[in-house]
Amino acid sequence: MLSCALWPPLCTSLGKQYNYIRKLKDHEKNLQKELKLLKGRGNDIEEELNKGWQQHGKKPKEVVKVWLHNSQELVKEIEGMDTENQNSMCLRRLCPNCYSRLKQSKRIEKLISNVKGLLADGQFSDGLFDSSLPVEILPATDIQGSTAERKMVEILQCIRDPEVSKIGVYGMGGVGKTTIMTNIHNQLKETGEFDIVIWVTVSRSPNLGQVQDMIAKELGCNLSETCRENTLYSAFRRRKNFLIFFDDMWDNICLEEVGIPEPNKENGSTIVWTTRSNKVCNKMESQRDIKVECLHEEEAWSLFKEKVGGENVISPEIEPTARKVAKECGGLPLALITVGRALRKTNQLEVWRSALEELKSASNYGIEDMETKVFQRLKFSYDRLSNDEVRECFLYCALYPEDYLIPTNALIQHWMAEGLIGEVGSWEKEKDKGHSILKELKDACMIESTANEFDEDCVRMHDLIRDLAISITKKPARFMVKAGLWLEESPKEEEWVESLERVSLMQSKIETLHGEPNCPQLLTLFLQHNRCLNNVSETFFKYMDNLRVLNLSYTNIESLPDALSELTSLHGLLLGFCSRLKCLPSLAKLHKLRVLDLFGVPLEEVPHGLENLVKLKHLDISDGERLRSFPSGILSKLTNLEHLLMGGSGWRWPYSNEDDKDKATVAEIISLENLTELSADFSDVTSFNSYSESGRWEHLEKSYFGIGRSDHFGARVLRSHEMCLVDCDFKSVSASGVKLPSIIQSLKIIDCNAMEWIDECGEIGFPNLQRLELRRLLNFQGLCKQKAQQEAFRNLEELYVSDCHRLKLLIPYDLLPDNLQNLKIINVKRCRGMKEIISCDTGLDTIILPKLEKLFMDDLPMLTSVFSGKLVCDFLSVVNGIRCPNLKKLPFSPALKEILCTEEWWNTLEWEDDPHLKQRLQPFVNHPWWIT
Repeated sequence: MLSCALWPPLCTSLGKQYNYIRKLKDHEKNLQKELKLLKGRGNDIEEELNKGWQQHGKKPKEVVKVWLHNSQELVKEIEGMDTENQNSMCLRRLCPNCYSRLKQSKRIEKLISNVKGLLADGQFSDGLFDSSLPVEILPATDIQGSTAERKMVEILQCIRDPEVSKIGVYGMGGVGKTTIMTNIHNQLKETGEFDIVIWVTVSRSPNLGQVQDMIAKELGCNLSETCRENTLYSAFRRRKNFLIFFDDMWDNICLEEVGIPEPNKENGSTIVWTTRSNKVCNKMESQRDIKVECLHEEEAWSLFKEKVGGENVISPEIEPTARKVAKECGGLPLALITVGRALRKTNQLEVWRSALEELKSASNYGIEDMETKVFQRLKFSYDRLSNDEVRECFLYCALYPEDYLIPTNALIQHWMAEGLIGEVGSWEKEKDKGHSILKELKDACMIESTANEFDEDCVRMHDLIRDLAISITKKPARFMVKAGLWLEESPKEEEWVESLERVSLMQSKIETLHGEPNCPQLLTLFLQHNRCLNNVSETFFKYMDNLRVLNLSYTNIESLPDALSELTSLHGLLLGFCSRLKCLPSLAKLHKLRVLDLFGVPLEEVPHGLENLVKLKHLDISDGERLRSFPSGILSKLTNLEHLLMGGSGWRWPYSNEDDKDKATVAEIISLENLTELSADFSDVTSFNSYSESGRWEHLEKSYFGIGRSDHFGARVLRSHEMCLVDCDFKSVSASGVKLPSIIQSLKIIDCNAMEWIDECGEIGFPNLQRLELRRLLNFQGLCKQKAQQEAFRNLEELYVSDCHRLKLLIPYDLLPDNLQNLKIINVKRCRGMKEIISCDTGLDTIILPKLEKLFMDDLPMLTSVFSGKLVCDFLSVVNGIRCPNLKKLPFSPALKEILCTEEWWNTLEWEDDPHLKQRLQPFVNHPWWIT
């Protein structure tokens, strides 16, 4: 029985429990009322957040995010409870359960409390948004093509590299630099890798104040009229780090004057910019320069198809023409997009053909937006070139055919000949200025560097850049460019308008040039690479009084009209490789001529009037092979001559003229004080030694010296200092009496059947020799008869030996310790007595050739060994073993990349040190069909 003292509390408790049960429906109504308020507040907050993000890019505070999450979770819980109540309602009616009603009522009361608490917390009197600056995402189109994607990855890697803080991204207009950079900007803005990411579009004439204002807006600071740079500098220093993008820069920006701290590894900051000129990268002291290239052909085609409208538009009938249209855009994304949109959903072949002709003609484009969106942007780069001289040099490049590889030296020579490069003294100084102009054009992405099949430095114009150049010269008509069109007829006389300054008909099939073109302002006429051309009429040059450059190289002309003698303004006459031209009209009146190129022309006598060309700086009559006389007194009058190229002309300079007083001697060459390039054949050792002892060779930058038959070798392009001995009766070079200048870098010995040794007595050295070529020396026995002078061949890089059948051992071991350590290439061919490449009588197990890269062995039937021990050559990558049946082992274990041999030889080859090496090298083995 309960104590009386316990009854009051028990009654009170039971009363409370009863009230919970009795007021369940009231609690449910109150909960729904509070839930409605909570959902409304949540919707209001979300609407305000969306509006702030869409209009201003504002981000919510973290506490607001947490509140919304908690609110959404509570709403889910309450709505889920209502579903439970509905499911159990029927059971409560049939079998009321006081305990479950009590429990439900208490739960609802707690939820009401939670809702009220959230409503109270959701007032956010200090605002919903983060006080930091909003994330501003720039509008950006998608990256087009894997080339651009790889470039984007490369730039991102540089930005994230702590060792790199200044990055220059350059390329021609419309190539996609800004597209790549906006995508990178947006990505890094989202990732938060930098405390602040700023984008500044630099105007073409940047104003310091405008740049500061744009940066201040991003930093969220106010600039006063004074100490603007100090305010920005302090704002940057308060940041952990920063990343700034400067887009479309045309000149450098002084970071200190703007108020930007110098980015470095310590502050973890980076500056990256886009520009059309690599010169800007240099001025900004970039640590990485990244060039954005045009799209590859298939990438370009893919982008073009997308803009046109896809496969549904480009039918099989249209596709060949459409591909040509796309190709004319030269992989430039801006042009591909512009032309593609102009032809979008066009399915008429006639319209496509018309568009192709428009693009090929480089005329005023009828293609919509081509002029405004493409050409105007490209022309701005032209307008920004430093001066008219550079602009004229740029336009000159358009005289060459589309996609033509223009040899750098030839281009500069033409500029110099026409007078585009002002005469500044010596030929080399003018040439240096030409290279400086080329660099500016390359830096501005107006031309690009490349090389031809002969590894000669060349430049090339992008197709649209070339079209731009031609279009600039249209009004008035300054240029007539029909290069590479393979014309069969000369342009009609009415096309030769009086305003023409330059004409290019190179790469044509014109047989005869006739008529009387009235072109009094014509400066340059290109007719080269016209193999069908064999005749120029007497009247053709009649009205070309101001002509400065005439190029007829690589033509089949047999004679030139006498009117050529009247072209008194001519600076450059280029007739190289005219193999049927045997004589010239008089040059006596061409007093202004500076360049006379007769390379490969089979002249039998010196051109009449040559002695009158007192301004001549470059004379090339090499490789004609038929010149048998050279009158005395001519060279002594050509006091400005800097380049004299006569190697292979047929004329060999004698020491004296006792037998013929009218014959020039080597003394005339010695008298040329300004000579920097010389290619000459000497009649004998005495003649050569007289030049060598004069000391004139010390002033030469390039040279070729030949002793012996001059019809065996010529030197078109001098790359170094070369000596050639042909058909001489020397037993050795050391015993020949030839006093070799120390400048000699290449030595060729050919058809000297008496030659047995290079150095017979160990007394001579070749301190600068880089290449040694020995051909057809029937009695040759070796490089050195005795131990060679220390470091005699210390700089030798290439050793070429062929048809020396008495030679058994190529390299004696005692040459190696102090010599041949720079040897990169060994090439041995058709030496039937060769038994060993490197010989050693001391029993030494290992020798080292640290720089050897290539070993060529061909037609060596007696060869049994490269070296009897182990040969260490870690850089050896190419081995050719052709027709070497007795060579069974190779003494090295290199990381080869190419092995050229017969299958039979490869199957018999062994490696003692590593039996598995052969299997690993198998993928690099090549068995060409022509090897037997």
